[in-house]
Amino acid sequence: MTPAGVMVRGALLLVGAVLAVTLGARHLAPLPDLVLVVVASAALRSGPRVGVATGLVGGWLLDLLPPGSPVLGTQALLYAVCGLGLGLARRPGQVSLVWVVTVVACAGCGLESVRALIALAQGVPVDLASSLGRVLATATVALVVVPLVTAVERHAEQRRFA
Repeated sequence: MTPAGVMVRGALLLVGAVLAVTLGARHLAPLPDLVLVVVASAALRSGPRVGVATGLVGGWLLDLLPPGSPVLGTQALLYAVCGLGLGLARRPGQVSLVWVVTVVACAGCGLESVRALIALAQGVPVDLASSLGRVLATATVALVVVPLVTAVERHAEQRRFA
């Protein structure tokens, strides 16, 4: 990956994390997981190592942006594991959008399941309908955003700066 591609991916992660925090503060529901969509795009395009690294950075952003995480690093580990799983689901060549949506939905289900377990361990009530809505919204957004992000990253890597 070129430095331009890394910068574009970092900027997309930052935009996704800031949008997630900003829209979450406005209590919009169901809110898609925009960081997971960027992690999915990176992992499905470049494999598990890039997926883990992208998930780790995206999770750190969510850990550090307000309201943050009660235990620093929790989101980073969750997104790194999601990036690994998404990277392992990578297919060479052209991939159907059905595959992308299915894989992102599975990653979202895993992420929401672990978040529910963490909430239950802390004694916080879990809203299953909200979690399901978040997974469906994330998968729906991935249908449009993953091909778009992939095209932006591909363009950034192919562009030569003088």
